[in-house]
Amino acid sequence: MAKRFLLVTEEWAGSGHRVAAEALQEVLQKMDGAESARVIGGLQTASPGLRVLSRFFYFNMLKYAKPIWHSMYEQDEMWGKSLSKPLGWWLSTRLLRRVLRAEQPDVVIATHAYCLSALAYAKKKADKPFRLVSVPTDFHINRFWVDPQIDAYMVAHEQMAERLQRRYQIRPEKIHVCGIPIRHAFSLAEKTARHEWKKRLGIAPERFTVLIGGGEGGYGQMEEVIRALLTEEEPLQVVAVTGKNARLKKQLEAEHAHSGQRHQLVVKGFEDCMWQWIGAADVYVTKPGGITCAESLALRTPLILYQPLPGQERHNSAFLTQQNAAVLASTPQEIREIIRRWRHSDQKDRIARQMDKLRRPAAATHIAELLFQLESKFGNEKGE
Repeated sequence: MAKRFLLVTEEWAGSGHRVAAEALQEVLQKMDGAESARVIGGLQTASPGLRVLSRFFYFNMLKYAKPIWHSMYEQDEMWGKSLSKPLGWWLSTRLLRRVLRAEQPDVVIATHAYCLSALAYAKKKADKPFRLVSVPTDFHINRFWVDPQIDAYMVAHEQMAERLQRRYQIRPEKIHVCGIPIRHAFSLAEKTARHEWKKRLGIAPERFTVLIGGGEGGYGQMEEVIRALLTEEEPLQVVAVTGKNARLKKQLEAEHAHSGQRHQLVVKGFEDCMWQWIGAADVYVTKPGGITCAESLALRTPLILYQPLPGQERHNSAFLTQQNAAVLASTPQEIREIIRRWRHSDQKDRIARQMDKLRRPAAATHIAELLFQLESKFGNEKGE
């Protein structure tokens, strides 16, 4: 019997969660035995008004109260217990009425934690039973991703599996170390050399290339980083991807329209095919979103992490630096100094070798295969 998959995500807190869901959807739709694989925004479906409010709260906390937001993230036990029951019960009724009863999924996969408690409540109330799967999109997991109703956890690294067992008493058989799901194009892109990507993109293939990104919103004081790099004596090729931040793109283009002949600056907006630019870069300067880091690991592009957002990005930064798979810079000048050192030593290559130990470019395929096994096992249990 063909299986129906429902992927529940959010994008008001960044596009990475949705990218992970779409990566899984891409694989599932091509697999034999999948009737459907639909991606929905959990809050957009259950309560568009609450989505707007959550987005407003999140971005204002990041703008005006980062320490408070980080403190809230670290106190996940308290917030998880106080919010999950009332919010989960209320949202579960809406999800049941607006999507679950019509969709009749066999497996529900969450790539964002916001609606997990609601899905857990809905699972207990649903007319048709389904499996519930948690797919965190970072290298750290907290209380919001955990619930007794969850049947399987697909995590990025063994440390997360250990944390689930030790702190949350999750049974080992429920936990699968798969990596963070990224688009299949990244698996294909690793076969193309950096100089070849540079040629295809129309940039100088022989120049040392620094890619600067700040996520979909163009965060991370990109203009200050660019100014620092353009003071370097040796020629650089700098590619700045500003995402959907049109104001920043226009500002950078105007400010550096006549930046001189020594360096080459390329300013791009939202780029859907980021594997091309990450594949072309000799170094990637970015904030450590989980998807961004997984994409860079897949292509072995050395990471300089800068200005991680409170919460999960600080944990991502700590994890990758502890694994010697990235370095963290505190100022634009430090970024420039790191790049200067890397150009004349083997440090960059050592980082790439450490990245090789963590990379899981086929994570989406691995997870999709486990989802079928999970549902097959569930089907056997129901038949007993």
